[in-house]
Amino acid sequence: MKILTPILALYFLVIFPTTHLAFPGNRFIYEFGNIFYFAFALTLALAFRQVSVEQLGFHKNNIGKSLVTGILLGALPFLSVFLLDGLIVKAGLSQSELLAGADLRIPEEMGLYNSPAEIIFSTFIVPFIDQVFVIGLVVNNLLPKENSGRVIISGGLLYVLLHFDLGMGSLFLGMISAGLLKATGSILTPILVHTGFAIAELAILFNYPRLISALVFLV
Repeated sequence: MKILTPILALYFLVIFPTTHLAFPGNRFIYEFGNIFYFAFALTLALAFRQVSVEQLGFHKNNIGKSLVTGILLGALPFLSVFLLDGLIVKAGLSQSELLAGADLRIPEEMGLYNSPAEIIFSTFIVPFIDQVFVIGLVVNNLLPKENSGRVIISGGLLYVLLHFDLGMGSLFLGMISAGLLKATGSILTPILVHTGFAIAELAILFNYPRLISALVFLV
Protein backbone atom coordinates (compact mmCIF):
# COMPACT_ATOMS: atom_id res chain seq x y z
CA MET A 1 0.00 0.00 0.00
CA LYS A 2 1.72 3.15 -1.29
CA ILE A 3 -0.03 5.47 1.17
CA LEU A 4 1.87 3.89 4.08
CA THR A 5 5.26 5.21 3.00
CA PRO A 6 4.46 8.95 3.19
CA ILE A 7 2.33 8.49 6.31
CA LEU A 8 5.10 6.71 8.21
CA ALA A 9 7.86 8.95 6.84
CA LEU A 10 6.03 12.10 7.97
CA TYR A 11 5.42 10.55 11.39
CA PHE A 12 8.99 9.47 12.08
CA LEU A 13 10.76 12.45 10.49
CA VAL A 14 8.46 15.32 11.46
CA ILE A 15 5.52 14.63 13.76
CA PHE A 16 7.15 12.59 16.52
CA PRO A 17 10.33 14.72 16.85
CA THR A 18 8.34 17.97 16.72
CA THR A 19 5.83 16.82 19.31
CA HIS A 20 8.51 15.80 21.79
CA LEU A 21 10.94 18.64 21.20
CA ALA A 22 8.54 21.56 20.80
CA PHE A 23 5.93 20.63 23.41
CA PRO A 24 7.80 19.01 26.34
CA GLY A 25 5.86 21.15 28.80
CA ASN A 26 2.44 20.26 27.41
CA ARG A 27 1.71 16.85 28.92
CA PHE A 28 -1.38 16.20 26.81
CA ILE A 29 0.30 16.93 23.46
CA TYR A 30 3.51 15.23 24.56
CA GLU A 31 1.68 12.01 25.44
CA PHE A 32 -1.10 12.00 22.84
CA GLY A 33 0.35 13.92 19.89
CA ASN A 34 0.88 10.67 18.02
CA ILE A 35 -2.80 9.75 18.48
CA PHE A 36 -3.91 13.02 16.87
CA TYR A 37 -1.62 12.31 13.94
CA PHE A 38 -2.90 8.74 13.64
CA ALA A 39 -6.48 10.05 13.53
CA PHE A 40 -5.55 12.72 10.96
CA ALA A 41 -3.76 10.22 8.72
CA LEU A 42 -6.65 7.75 8.89
CA THR A 43 -9.17 10.46 8.06
CA LEU A 44 -7.21 11.61 5.00
CA ALA A 45 -6.60 8.05 3.79
CA LEU A 46 -10.32 7.24 4.01
CA ALA A 47 -11.44 10.59 2.57
CA PHE A 48 -9.22 10.19 -0.51
CA ARG A 49 -10.11 6.48 -0.76
CA GLN A 50 -6.53 5.32 -0.34
CA VAL A 51 -7.76 2.68 2.07
CA SER A 52 -11.12 1.06 2.74
CA VAL A 53 -12.76 0.22 6.05
CA GLU A 54 -12.36 -3.44 5.13
CA GLN A 55 -8.60 -2.97 4.75
CA LEU A 56 -8.58 -1.52 8.27
CA GLY A 57 -10.17 -4.68 9.64
CA PHE A 58 -13.82 -3.66 9.79
CA HIS A 59 -15.72 -6.56 8.26
CA LYS A 60 -19.44 -7.30 8.34
CA ASN A 61 -18.87 -11.01 8.84
CA ASN A 62 -18.74 -12.43 12.38
CA ILE A 63 -19.26 -9.05 14.06
CA GLY A 64 -21.08 -10.68 16.97
CA LYS A 65 -18.33 -13.24 17.51
CA SER A 66 -15.63 -10.57 17.34
CA LEU A 67 -17.46 -8.38 19.87
CA VAL A 68 -18.05 -11.24 22.31
CA THR A 69 -14.44 -12.41 22.03
CA GLY A 70 -13.16 -8.87 22.54
CA ILE A 71 -15.38 -8.22 25.56
CA LEU A 72 -14.44 -11.50 27.24
CA LEU A 73 -10.71 -11.10 26.62
CA GLY A 74 -10.86 -7.39 27.47
CA ALA A 75 -12.31 -8.21 30.87
CA LEU A 76 -9.30 -10.39 31.76
CA PRO A 77 -6.83 -7.53 32.46
CA PHE A 78 -9.14 -5.88 35.01
CA LEU A 79 -9.98 -9.21 36.66
CA SER A 80 -6.26 -9.99 36.81
CA VAL A 81 -5.62 -6.67 38.58
CA PHE A 82 -8.31 -7.42 41.15
CA LEU A 83 -7.09 -10.97 41.75
CA LEU A 84 -3.39 -10.02 41.90
CA ASP A 85 -4.04 -7.28 44.43
CA GLY A 86 -6.10 -9.66 46.55
CA LEU A 87 -3.35 -12.25 46.37
CA ILE A 88 -0.73 -9.71 47.47
CA VAL A 89 -2.86 -8.65 50.45
CA LYS A 90 -3.69 -12.21 51.47
CA ALA A 91 -0.04 -13.27 51.26
CA GLY A 92 0.97 -10.35 53.47
CA LEU A 93 3.18 -8.83 50.77
CA SER A 94 1.37 -5.47 50.93
CA GLN A 95 3.49 -4.58 53.97
CA SER A 96 6.76 -5.68 52.43
CA GLU A 97 9.57 -3.17 51.94
CA LEU A 98 8.77 -2.89 48.24
CA LEU A 99 5.02 -2.29 48.56
CA ALA A 100 4.58 -0.68 51.98
CA GLY A 101 2.95 2.77 51.81
CA ALA A 102 1.99 2.40 48.14
CA ASP A 103 -1.65 3.08 48.98
CA LEU A 104 -0.67 6.62 50.06
CA ARG A 105 0.34 7.62 46.55
CA ILE A 106 -1.77 10.41 45.07
CA PRO A 107 -2.27 10.08 41.30
CA GLU A 108 -2.40 13.85 40.73
CA GLU A 109 0.99 14.28 42.36
CA MET A 110 2.44 11.74 39.94
CA GLY A 111 1.13 13.75 36.98
CA LEU A 112 -1.53 11.21 36.04
CA TYR A 113 -4.90 11.80 34.42
CA ASN A 114 -7.26 13.57 36.75
CA SER A 115 -10.05 15.06 34.63
CA PRO A 116 -13.05 13.09 33.32
CA ALA A 117 -12.25 14.19 29.76
CA GLU A 118 -8.68 12.87 29.98
CA ILE A 119 -9.86 9.60 31.50
CA ILE A 120 -12.47 9.05 28.77
CA PHE A 121 -9.99 10.01 26.06
CA SER A 122 -7.22 7.70 27.31
CA THR A 123 -9.58 4.79 28.03
CA PHE A 124 -11.83 4.71 24.97
CA ILE A 125 -10.65 7.08 22.23
CA VAL A 126 -6.93 6.24 22.36
CA PRO A 127 -7.38 2.44 22.09
CA PHE A 128 -9.73 2.85 19.12
CA ILE A 129 -7.47 5.19 17.10
CA ASP A 130 -4.31 3.39 18.16
CA GLN A 131 -5.51 -0.04 17.11
CA VAL A 132 -7.09 1.08 13.85
CA PHE A 133 -3.91 2.89 12.78
CA VAL A 134 -1.14 0.62 14.06
CA ILE A 135 -2.80 -2.78 13.73
CA GLY A 136 -5.53 -2.13 11.17
CA LEU A 137 -3.59 0.10 8.77
CA VAL A 138 0.10 -0.64 9.28
CA VAL A 139 0.28 -4.26 10.46
CA ASN A 140 -2.72 -5.53 8.49
CA ASN A 141 -1.43 -4.12 5.21
CA LEU A 142 2.33 -4.21 5.66
CA LEU A 143 3.04 -7.70 6.95
CA PRO A 144 2.54 -10.95 5.02
CA LYS A 145 -0.67 -12.60 6.20
CA GLU A 146 0.34 -16.21 5.54
CA ASN A 147 2.82 -16.47 8.43
CA SER A 148 1.05 -16.12 11.80
CA GLY A 149 4.22 -16.22 13.88
CA ARG A 150 5.88 -13.51 11.84
CA VAL A 151 2.76 -11.34 11.97
CA ILE A 152 2.54 -11.59 15.77
CA ILE A 153 6.22 -10.94 16.47
CA SER A 154 6.60 -8.23 13.83
CA GLY A 155 3.31 -6.67 14.94
CA GLY A 156 4.63 -6.36 18.47
CA LEU A 157 7.90 -4.83 17.28
CA LEU A 158 6.09 -2.35 15.02
CA TYR A 159 3.85 -1.37 17.91
CA VAL A 160 6.90 -0.67 20.07
CA LEU A 161 8.59 1.27 17.25
CA LEU A 162 5.57 3.46 16.46
CA HIS A 163 5.21 4.40 20.14
CA PHE A 164 8.94 4.58 20.89
CA ASP A 165 8.15 2.54 23.99
CA LEU A 166 10.58 -0.25 24.85
CA GLY A 167 8.47 -1.55 27.74
CA MET A 168 7.41 -5.18 27.81
CA GLY A 169 3.80 -4.07 28.21
CA SER A 170 3.84 -2.28 24.85
CA LEU A 171 5.45 -5.26 23.10
CA PHE A 172 2.98 -7.64 24.74
CA LEU A 173 -0.02 -5.52 23.73
CA GLY A 174 1.23 -5.24 20.16
CA MET A 175 1.74 -8.98 19.83
CA ILE A 176 -1.68 -9.74 21.32
CA SER A 177 -3.37 -7.22 19.02
CA ALA A 178 -1.66 -8.56 15.90
CA GLY A 179 -2.47 -12.12 16.92
CA LEU A 180 -6.13 -11.33 17.56
CA LEU A 181 -6.48 -9.57 14.21
CA LYS A 182 -4.90 -12.58 12.53
CA ALA A 183 -7.16 -15.01 14.41
CA THR A 184 -10.48 -13.17 14.11
CA GLY A 185 -9.95 -11.11 10.97
CA SER A 186 -11.57 -8.17 12.75
CA ILE A 187 -10.07 -5.05 14.29
CA LEU A 188 -12.93 -4.90 16.80
CA THR A 189 -11.41 -7.59 19.01
CA PRO A 190 -8.01 -5.85 19.44
CA ILE A 191 -9.80 -2.54 20.10
CA LEU A 192 -11.87 -4.03 22.92
CA VAL A 193 -8.87 -5.85 24.42
CA HIS A 194 -6.80 -2.64 24.33
CA THR A 195 -9.69 -0.86 26.05
CA GLY A 196 -9.65 -3.55 28.72
CA PHE A 197 -5.94 -2.97 29.31
CA ALA A 198 -6.52 0.80 29.50
CA ILE A 199 -9.25 0.34 32.12
CA ALA A 200 -6.98 -2.01 34.07
CA GLU A 201 -4.21 0.61 33.97
CA LEU A 202 -6.53 3.26 35.40
CA ALA A 203 -7.68 0.82 38.07
CA ILE A 204 -4.04 0.27 39.09
CA LEU A 205 -3.22 3.98 39.14
CA PHE A 206 -6.26 5.11 41.11
CA ASN A 207 -7.45 2.06 43.07
CA TYR A 208 -4.57 -0.42 43.36
CA PRO A 209 -1.41 1.75 43.51
CA ARG A 210 0.62 -0.99 45.19
CA LEU A 211 0.58 -2.83 41.88
CA ILE A 212 2.57 0.00 40.29
CA SER A 213 5.64 -1.28 42.10
CA ALA A 214 4.75 -4.93 41.55
CA LEU A 215 4.29 -4.46 37.78
CA VAL A 216 6.92 -1.79 37.19
CA PHE A 217 8.77 -4.05 34.75
CA LEU A 218 5.83 -3.79 32.37
CA VAL A 219 5.86 0.01 32.21
